[in-house]
Amino acid sequence: MLLAGVLIVVSANVISRTILREGFQTANELAIVCFSGVVFFGIIGAALNKQMFGVDYFISRLPRALERPALMLSHLLVIIIASAVLHAATAQVATARFTTFLALGWPKWIVSAGLAFAMGAIIATQLLHIVILWRRRSE
Repeated sequence: MLLAGVLIVVSANVISRTILREGFQTANELAIVCFSGVVFFGIIGAALNKQMFGVDYFISRLPRALERPALMLSHLLVIIIASAVLHAATAQVATARFTTFLALGWPKWIVSAGLAFAMGAIIATQLLHIVILWRRRSE
């Protein structure tokens, strides 16, 4: 739905600029908010489906004995990276509360809050994958 929003807003702005010789003011900011949502929620889906950063491609080429430790290490590294981004996003929320998108008048911290939510969800999915990996090891 968010991707459809981006396509509709950008298409409407292009048509408006072509026909009326003037775009609508909020097009850029609406597209940014929608596209940010696409990225943030898309990365959560990628994490759930174990499609993060091409890790499976490289791990599948390792010797069988190294696959589990490498997979565990990759999950831990993603958690560390997501934690750093989560920290930066929460700092941005704290410092950007008074700035707004120019035409929309929305606080800019909304995008940072979405990023923080996405990073928290990535951490949760990586922890879930670690638990599943650990259970398979014990079986």
